[in-house]
Amino acid sequence: MFKYIAAVALVLAISAGNASAFWCFTCTTFNSTNCLVPDQNVLLSECPPSPDVTAVTCYTRIVGQDVERGCATALTAAERDNCALLNNCQLCSNDNGTACNGNLFPHGRLHCHQCEGITNSTCGEEIQTEPTPCLRFVVDDQCVVRVRENNVQRGCLSEHESCLNSRECHVCAGNGCNFRHFEYNAAGSVVAQMSLLVGAILLSAFVTNSM
Repeated sequence: MFKYIAAVALVLAISAGNASAFWCFTCTTFNSTNCLVPDQNVLLSECPPSPDVTAVTCYTRIVGQDVERGCATALTAAERDNCALLNNCQLCSNDNGTACNGNLFPHGRLHCHQCEGITNSTCGEEIQTEPTPCLRFVVDDQCVVRVRENNVQRGCLSEHESCLNSRECHVCAGNGCNFRHFEYNAAGSVVAQMSLLVGAILLSAFVTNSM
């Protein structure tokens, strides 16, 4: 009789624990691009119940340049307390059992046009579609267009860092600013520089003769 009661108690305890379990997106953009804006059908994990976590269930935070999502139970008490004080960390509570940590984070992150193709492709022409969020998060990130021979790339500077010192790239600031058709012509650039040099020489000669 005692064994039967103990078994029933154990089943009830397990059921109670499962009833208080919850679901969160658990992933990082470091190894999954889908984690940037996770789909409702993937990347979900059941989180274990915990007496230390009641008001919040899931978290989203920036680690390095990547978004990390997970169960609040995976954080230490200190990390949960500090999360509310940081701009790069967010706690949330599930509503009706739906994972609450699937929104784009942080709010207002840069959106750029992101594609690759030959110069006469859709990517090479002026872009008419909406820009998409950058995978990596950098506070002062920018959008870029790189033209190399017959190839065009559009994207985020955080993923094309070589564009910082490349004459093949056009870098701009603002959501979707890299929509324009852009061509780089090295010969044209040299002609432009020579024109400025010739203009400067002529101006200098004019000023000298006027004195």
